[in-house]
Amino acid sequence: MIGTIRWNVMLGLISLVITFLSSISTNVWMTSLLRSVYSFFIVFFLVFLFRWILGTIAGLNQLQTEPKNTALEDESKGTAFDVQTPDDEASIHQMLKDSLDPKAPAMDSGFAPLNPPKLSSKTNSMEPGEMAQAVRRMTEE
Repeated sequence: MIGTIRWNVMLGLISLVITFLSSISTNVWMTSLLRSVYSFFIVFFLVFLFRWILGTIAGLNQLQTEPKNTALEDESKGTAFDVQTPDDEASIHQMLKDSLDPKAPAMDSGFAPLNPPKLSSKTNSMEPGEMAQAVRRMTEE
């Protein structure tokens, strides 16, 4: 990206002042201030977008950088990310063998399955008259 964030702030403040001064004569000061803040943010982000386009797409960022005297540095440094995961096949096979062997000591993993309480249903010992009364009370409420 070309330049610094100061360009965004400076141009945004200029648009804020111009918008405020041009709209204060026809609007109340609150409306003028609100529109000025809107213009600040719009110009701030437009300048940010313009700087990004010039820096990345147009390639002007490469023109701005000074040639460094670092002939010792590898040019491909930072372009590749080489990572290898450790080979855990032996430990996985050992864990599987231990889980099948009943004589092997149990591993304490800290996991315990949940034992929720059993739900029990109430037997229907109410008479039809009592159920009708309960339904009537519920409909009244």
